[in-house]
Amino acid sequence: MEELKIDKSYDNKLKEIEFYKNSTTHQYMLPYIGFNYQEHKVLLVAESHYLGNDEDRKKVANFKEWYEDKGNISLSEKGYGYINTRGVVQTWFFNGNGLFQKIKKELENANIDIKYFWERIAFMNFFIIPSTNGSREIYSTKEVEEKSLTNFEEVIKILKPNYILFLSKRSYYIFEKNNSEYLNKTSSFCHPTSICWHKKEKDGKKAKDKFKKKIEIIFKSKNRENSFQKMEDT
Repeated sequence: MEELKIDKSYDNKLKEIEFYKNSTTHQYMLPYIGFNYQEHKVLLVAESHYLGNDEDRKKVANFKEWYEDKGNISLSEKGYGYINTRGVVQTWFFNGNGLFQKIKKELENANIDIKYFWERIAFMNFFIIPSTNGSREIYSTKEVEEKSLTNFEEVIKILKPNYILFLSKRSYYIFEKNNSEYLNKTSSFCHPTSICWHKKEKDGKKAKDKFKKKIEIIFKSKNRENSFQKMEDT
């Protein structure tokens, strides 16, 4: 599979956000933005990065020190790989396991090309600190949640998404409480690696099917509009 094309035109503005501004380590966590993001302006939001070894976990254990880092915290080579949002997407979007595998499955069910999809969305994790709990759910404090929310709000002011798709109910509930002006552009689904992804919810529908339907509405309706426009232009 060819590499994804990335749009870096937002980077200068994103790097002015407090969390990313003074730390090259934090900049590894900048959102992935597909080259054709402007076509649909979909922002996909997962929960958190995670770190694979104890030495790296110790370096992020103190949130205050992590958040205020100005270049003093350095991770192992593998640690940087784990928190590199763009690198993670590039590496795993097609052959990944867990979250990426589940997304790929629903794209295939919707008959949407995987590379086409990823080059037309942005992706980020909501929490601005990696999980020290391995790949399991992140431990968070009120401060972590508030700082992550502030950072997220700053990101969406720059990306101006038409659709925000949360793949983390936990992250969504934090965002929902803030009553953002973007709330009416937001949909939430449970995390694809959780049990509820395959279970029927109160409305009798599965999260994975709701996600697939939402993607179809966004991408296939836009494709139809483009087709009609081409017919009118000929």
